[in-house]
Amino acid sequence: MILMVALSASAQDLIVTVNKDTIPCHIIKMDSISVEYQLIKNGIREKNTLPRRYVADFRIAEKNQDDANPANVMLPVQAFSRFRWSFSLGYANRLGKDVSSGNMQFDRLYNNLRDCFSWGTEIQYYFNSGNGIALNVHGVHSSASAQNLYVPEYGQASKCRVAQQIIFVGPAWATRFEADRFVFSGFIALGPIFYAESLMPDHYQAKMTTVSFGLSYGIGGEYKLSPDWAIGLKSGYTMGAASEFQINGRTIKTEEPISLSSLFISTCLSFRTP
Repeated sequence: MILMVALSASAQDLIVTVNKDTIPCHIIKMDSISVEYQLIKNGIREKNTLPRRYVADFRIAEKNQDDANPANVMLPVQAFSRFRWSFSLGYANRLGKDVSSGNMQFDRLYNNLRDCFSWGTEIQYYFNSGNGIALNVHGVHSSASAQNLYVPEYGQASKCRVAQQIIFVGPAWATRFEADRFVFSGFIALGPIFYAESLMPDHYQAKMTTVSFGLSYGIGGEYKLSPDWAIGLKSGYTMGAASEFQINGRTIKTEEPISLSSLFISTCLSFRTP
């Protein structure tokens, strides 16, 4: 009986997963999508299927090579995830020159808007292991307030709050390089930039909006928590400017373009599918 068990074990195929686990079994079928295999548990034959992206390597026992149907067992193609979704949160710094109003306290309030909260999401589709297309959406948000402030074209305010939000939306070209546990990626995108600012002295509110066109690009690195999930860091730059704005239904033009550019760094969580 010991000899029979030993011979049976030596004739088993072997699957090696990306987590370095081994599965002694009999491989029935393997292609670029999945692996179908059979194993014996408590004397009962059991069939299972494993997604191909979980398989790092496999071995077919010599005894089984003659039995296996060559049309069913294919040499494994390097697996890669075609779809990727990520969400990021972090810090951004508004770039460009601030417009001076001549009021030092009021200009200091606007200068406090340079430090921003950033967020972003992207959906990617890869044609191969290294290149693909994407839709990038990311934005920055900041707010600041002050007491007893003189507001131009309004007057003295007991309290004044200002908030800014800039959102970039655009199609992108995405690229990546995958190692065993790490993924390095980059993107470049073109698209519209939506700008909104609210100035709220006391109970009054003035809203300024515009839509411009911009460029965004970035790089990042991730650590694979599993074949599907990863966590990492991403940094990037969004460039744009505008000189025509809508303020409470009125159109105004500035003498010099106002920068809508920002530099951001954030942590991201991503999910991959075949």
